[in-house]
Amino acid sequence: MSVKIKDITEYIEILAPKYLAESWDNVGLMIGDENAEVNKVLVALDCRDEVIDEAIETGAELIVTHHPLIFKGIKNLDCKTPLSRKIVKAVKNNIAVYSAHTNLDIAEGGTNTVLANLLELEATEGLVPAGDNEYLGRTGYLKRKTTFGEFALFVKKKLKAESLTINGPLDKIVEKVGLCTGKACDIDFLTAAAEKGCDVYISGDIGYHDAQNAEDMGLCIIDGTHYLTEAITVPELCRYIGEKFKDIEVIESHVNGQTLMKI
Repeated sequence: MSVKIKDITEYIEILAPKYLAESWDNVGLMIGDENAEVNKVLVALDCRDEVIDEAIETGAELIVTHHPLIFKGIKNLDCKTPLSRKIVKAVKNNIAVYSAHTNLDIAEGGTNTVLANLLELEATEGLVPAGDNEYLGRTGYLKRKTTFGEFALFVKKKLKAESLTINGPLDKIVEKVGLCTGKACDIDFLTAAAEKGCDVYISGDIGYHDAQNAEDMGLCIIDGTHYLTEAITVPELCRYIGEKFKDIEVIESHVNGQTLMKI
């Protein structure tokens, strides 16, 4: 029996229902015919030019991403903008694009669950309310108390990071951790982590004043980077789709790397 795009997207939405998405977000099928047949799916964090090229080269008919290809309304497709060119390239090559963004962040089993599991947190709970019994971010306890310095090195190893930006006393004893994948370092998230008794908070794209705010609240802070805190979900999403649809090929993008480098 053939597999259609809607079979895959409906299964993703069991994990990450579209109603969970934030009001400003755009999730779902960005490009394509939901009734088209699929033999190969490419999963990536972003639908970059290189990812579309990879889909063309590998013969994937569907790209599944975390970050949406289209956020806002488009008035034309004149190929003068990078977004227009990507859309036209995908359409010309009969490649559909589907995105699960904040709905995957909020979902139990989504990005924040993956990060909490990776860091081996126990007794996890939600961080910031995002609806009825739904939350953005997680809190949890380490298996044993440790110093902030030791824990930062543990996070670095788990994320396979070359380096991490951190702030806080290295000898402080930490036990409870708050986290939110991507960029979630505004005052609401920091306040929630502090009020829930977290010793350390992890997110990405942490700025100068974010670190100061965390310090004022008594929180140690780790910038796990936007990319590394979310890229860990790509192989999990591959596994989730592949275990259900065994007659199609589900592959992880090899070219969807972070665009910022350290020298």
